Amino acid sequence: MLVKPLTNAEVKNAKPQLKDYSLHDGFGLLLYVTKSGGKSWRFRYAHPITGKRQTFTIGRYPEFSLAEAREAREEARRKVARGIDPNEVKKEELSDRRKKHAQQFSVIADNWLKIKITEGIRSNTIRGYEGALKTLNSVLGDEPVHKMNAASTIQAMREFADRPASVEKMIVVLNSVMDYAVNTGVIDHNCLLKIGKAFPAKRSVPMPVMDKGRLPVFLSEWLGLSMWEPIRLCVYFQLLTMVRPSEARLAVWDEIDLDSAVWKIPAERMKGKRPHAVPLSAQAIAVLRNAEKWRRGAFIFPSGKKGDKPIGKCTGQIAIHKTSLSGEVVTHGLRSLASTVLNEEGFNPDVIEAALAHRSRNAIRNIYNRTDYFEQRRMLMQWWGDYVDSAERGELLETKGDKGLRLIG
Repeated sequence: MLVKPLTNAEVKNAKPQLKDYSLHDGFGLLLYVTKSGGKSWRFRYAHPITGKRQTFTIGRYPEFSLAEAREAREEARRKVARGIDPNEVKKEELSDRRKKHAQQFSVIADNWLKIKITEGIRSNTIRGYEGALKTLNSVLGDEPVHKMNAASTIQAMREFADRPASVEKMIVVLNSVMDYAVNTGVIDHNCLLKIGKAFPAKRSVPMPVMDKGRLPVFLSEWLGLSMWEPIRLCVYFQLLTMVRPSEARLAVWDEIDLDSAVWKIPAERMKGKRPHAVPLSAQAIAVLRNAEKWRRGAFIFPSGKKGDKPIGKCTGQIAIHKTSLSGEVVTHGLRSLASTVLNEEGFNPDVIEAALAHRSRNAIRNIYNRTDYFEQRRMLMQWWGDYVDSAERGELLETKGDKGLRLIG
């Protein structure tokens, strides 16, 4: 039966009806029109092996014009004539495209990051990963990981060579992604393990730690410095409690039990993702009593501009730079100062590490040693509070080791 070929006007003017219908162009090509108005090109043919009737979808109209649909029909007819099923070819091509896409560095990196997010890693760490991946994707995102090699990767990253700290972080993330590709069976081995040797090493600058003999000078200047009072109190509270700067800055009143003299920091706010109970010395309680005068909301140390927000991340360090000890003191270094003094005084290292919310690097020991040394820490924290109190008076406390916390030997 002869079929009159379609015209462009007939294709364009084909309207929806109560049911789906087809307009035939000949040699198996038809325009399929749905009752909702959608139009698509289809090619009907007999399977080259089974002889069963098959339908091959070419694409939608108007994305595929009448002329383009006819070209696709002829190509499909040639495949059938050679014993090839065009639908099988289409499936294989789609599978290849999906496989190629799945092997792109950016796709694998995204999957790796999703897993890291579920592991409960700190938000700051995740943001660091995201920043490194954004830079890596700008030069490696479209690369199939099975084709990546050390030479081309090093060349692509040369433009960042003047930023050794950033390059070091990028290489750590890059190798984590490549290891993930190995573990998921995408590639057999990670060929980028040693590329860090091709870049200048990051110059390590140790964090400043104030000498204990300078503590009276620092406290004298700090307590006399003109500033928003919650900033002063926050740094002083951090010094007394030996916590990290962010843990003090983001402290909220609901975490404080003044009657029991305990500060309970939830796991989500701790670096190690474990809850941490801080015994509060008399000096720390005094800071909190003072902070109550500035209470504006949930945060213990509120911002001077936005009372419902905590003080800014860098406000404490900015204020420290106004003292004569700028360059000697950083807020995180106050923990190191406390650790140094307590270790020099002979306190039990396990109690000190527990006070700092550190865990032993010995995983087996951590399994069996579940104590948090809370009562010993209560005595240690009060001794440290007295030490800081004496430094505020311009003195350095000296003891004879009668607190019951010292090593015996």
